[in-house]
Amino acid sequence: MENTGSDRSDAALETREIGVAGMTCDLCARRIENALRGVPGVKTARVDRPAARATVTFDAAKTDVAALDAAILKSGYRPTGV
Repeated sequence: MENTGSDRSDAALETREIGVAGMTCDLCARRIENALRGVPGVKTARVDRPAARATVTFDAAKTDVAALDAAILKSGYRPTGV
């Protein structure tokens, strides 16, 4: 079976939960999701407003948690510990 290299990129994927303060509506959650999806290396981003957290899967070779936190801050919300 030929290795296409996709196994290597999948190995670098990490999933993190990041608490988010300041959300008051579903539009807030969508704004944060869009900001996170705009970070290079982010594969998926889902925000759970009632739980006040974002779950992000990203390529650790292309980005890190500091960049994710910065995207949340830039969108007008505050990342917090989970």
